[in-house]
Amino acid sequence: MKFSRDLILRYLENVYVMQLATAGGEQPWACTVYFVFDDKLNIYWLSLPDRRHSQEIEKNPKVAITMAIKQDLPVIGLGAEGVAEIVNDKKTVAAVIKKYIAKYNSGEKFYEKFLAGENQHRMYKFTPKKYVLFDEVNFPKDNSVDYIL
Repeated sequence: MKFSRDLILRYLENVYVMQLATAGGEQPWACTVYFVFDDKLNIYWLSLPDRRHSQEIEKNPKVAITMAIKQDLPVIGLGAEGVAEIVNDKKTVAAVIKKYIAKYNSGEKFYEKFLAGENQHRMYKFTPKKYVLFDEVNFPKDNSVDYIL
């Protein structure tokens, strides 16, 4: 087996939350968010602009994410580094919110509130520069492997 885009997509399909790490000043911060993804390996989530991670992204868009794919032994974990930004493009928001509704059965009113400028939540996009896989199942000899985009 090879660490590939297809393997990352397969792993992302089966996870519902991720940990998002941001940095503001001298102290990093990590939180857990629900997410969806696209076929280019970008990750999207909804959050309030007054949350610590949202405020830190405004000042420093460099973030990292991690998620546990398989928690029992042998483990599989996926991490990535990249940049985050607020999504304001109507087409992108419409496409992503459809994925969000399908995955979580939630967010039906987000798009119409977005169009009306009434959303409290914002949509964020994580654009990865590199994924790192820790996979003791498929890569037992070299279980930490990089996939650079």
